[in-house]
Amino acid sequence: MNLYKRISYLMILAVFFTSCEDVIDIGLETAEPRLVIDANIAWVKGTDGSQQTIRLSTTTDYYASEVPPVSGAVILITNSAGEEFHFSETSEAGRYDCDHFVPVLGEDYRLAIVSNGQTYTATEKLMDTPAISAVEQENITFFGEEWIRLTLYYQDDPEVDNFYLSEANASFLTAPARTLISDELSQGNQARVDYLDENLEPGIEIVFSFKSISRRFFHYMTLLEEASSGGPFSTPPANIRGNIVNQTDGGEYALGYFRLSEVETVSYVVE
Repeated sequence: MNLYKRISYLMILAVFFTSCEDVIDIGLETAEPRLVIDANIAWVKGTDGSQQTIRLSTTTDYYASEVPPVSGAVILITNSAGEEFHFSETSEAGRYDCDHFVPVLGEDYRLAIVSNGQTYTATEKLMDTPAISAVEQENITFFGEEWIRLTLYYQDDPEVDNFYLSEANASFLTAPARTLISDELSQGNQARVDYLDENLEPGIEIVFSFKSISRRFFHYMTLLEEASSGGPFSTPPANIRGNIVNQTDGGEYALGYFRLSEVETVSYVVE
């Protein structure tokens, strides 16, 4: 478990822990399903970026074991020159692929999705990402315990306000460990991202994914992180809207976010 999350959980347990013997079955109302759009256009450095995927699904009730996919949609991304990139549904329901996308740094792109008689659109710029200059390992002591800390270094652009998303993947993680970063305190300097986890030990491979993101997506992700933290006053994630707009019926809004980034990836084996 991530060190910071571990501390948060311990604090919550210290305040709210109580002994229960009975199993409580909570009846929850199920809202009408909403379209969920996973439109993450990622141009991994060293590739041509032509292969991209968008996934569509719907919300479901809390206790459901599967996420319902959405088939039969028409998905199109257009750049500022009017060039069109079509996404076709694959044999996997709800997955739509494009094999001819052309990524251009700083370019504006428009997403359009037609599904079940509704038209959804969003616009976003493809963000360029600084290179990871180094990955360093250090053994530290925290609350009397030995921890391994991995640190990524990169050069922040001094000309603009930057926002970043760093993700760490490892075999022991069920989902990427994410870190949101603003350059408010590191404008134009060499900056760093620290990663700690109690499961880090020699021989484990960590794959880091680092990308620049827009200011609006940074705030969107911040709200999602706060809502999913498990605190007693968390806002339901379904109330957090992204940049996708229903042009047919504003009341039938979709969940998700259309974003585009150049992606820096680096693999590190713990020593």
